[in-house]
Amino acid sequence: MIKDGVDLRGLKPQMAVAYTIAAMLYQKHGSQPCVITSAGDGTHGPNSLHYQGLALDLRTRGVIPAMLTSIVRDLKFALGAQFDVVEEVDHIHIEFDPKDEPKRDA
Repeated sequence: MIKDGVDLRGLKPQMAVAYTIAAMLYQKHGSQPCVITSAGDGTHGPNSLHYQGLALDLRTRGVIPAMLTSIVRDLKFALGAQFDVVEEVDHIHIEFDPKDEPKRDA
């Protein structure tokens, strides 16, 4: 689901994958539907990945705290190291932010 007024223009494909997984986890944990509350819209920090189409915020209002903890934990596991998943005061922030991987010897 998408909150009225959220602008998805410019959203990168990685975020569609992240949202799909998040929606499945909200449902798995018996939560309310997963709602995108912000993408490229809204006010964020000057270097926010929201403005590059690489971040989403998801509604947490009404989610039972224990359930929210499980959703965040499972999101971090499912999305892996290329994504940052942060439980904020009033939403879950997800961003695609791959770190440089160490070079492997050939």
